[in-house]
Amino acid sequence: MLLEFVGVDFEDRQITLEQWETLRSTTPFGRMPVYKEGDLEIPETFAIMNYLGRKHGLCGDNDHDRIRSDVTTEAWRDYGNRVANTFGAQSNSDDARKRFLAEEQPALLADLEAYYLQRDTTSQYWAGASPTIGDFAAFHLIEGLARQFPNVLRNFHALESFHQFFAAQPKIKKYLESPRRPSALFYGPNGKIYPKE
Repeated sequence: MLLEFVGVDFEDRQITLEQWETLRSTTPFGRMPVYKEGDLEIPETFAIMNYLGRKHGLCGDNDHDRIRSDVTTEAWRDYGNRVANTFGAQSNSDDARKRFLAEEQPALLADLEAYYLQRDTTSQYWAGASPTIGDFAAFHLIEGLARQFPNVLRNFHALESFHQFFAAQPKIKKYLESPRRPSALFYGPNGKIYPKE
């Protein structure tokens, strides 16, 4: 999404689970994604985002905005890790997942929304008057959340408003509607979506 936004041509190489078994040992840390550009090979999602943000001017225009962007990115990454640990672990029961959705997740989203509301309200971005990588991190996780649990933002009007605002940006809207966009849902063990409805 970030590359589409800045207008860079790229190849998005998606692989199957069978291909991954062969490729895993060739990737740094045995994980994906890996971004390649010339001689550069960058593992880890947020290292990739930070590199692209610096390269394309998406890290904020001053120290205040850069810090807000960094905090936004890290806070949403922490949230994403909590979701992944809850829904991706085979050891977690459906009851544990439902407890997360009913109790822990609302508290996490309330904290994120409170931080968003501390921004300069002349802009709907998380940090300053123009988009930063923090906006991409926030949108990515809100989008995945909203697609799997459509009513989850009903009590978080500011987060919902940001989601709608960012999705409506012309380059983002075009990408979201394009076949280049991969599916982005949170899956648990064996490809199941949790909790079971």
